[in-house]
Amino acid sequence: MGTWKYAMIKVGEDGEEDVCELVEIYPPFAENETPSFIRPFLTSLKAIKMALKDVERDGINTWFWENGTFSWNSKEYFWDWKPNKASEDEE
Repeated sequence: MGTWKYAMIKVGEDGEEDVCELVEIYPPFAENETPSFIRPFLTSLKAIKMALKDVERDGINTWFWENGTFSWNSKEYFWDWKPNKASEDEE
């Protein structure tokens, strides 16, 4: 099982353009779990360079967009994500 990395995830669409958010993405910790993401902690130049390297290598991650629904949490100023029913059934 892998470890966390930075990722640019698709959270929406604005016309023809994808709306993306930089996050820290984590693989499932157990067989019946889905991947997860949190707000990134970019506290140094080294972290920013690592984020750039991860995003350049992996491109835009659309897994969450394709397997769930995003909503903006105005209290947290960040995205909430709920898996689609089909995603839950696959687990």
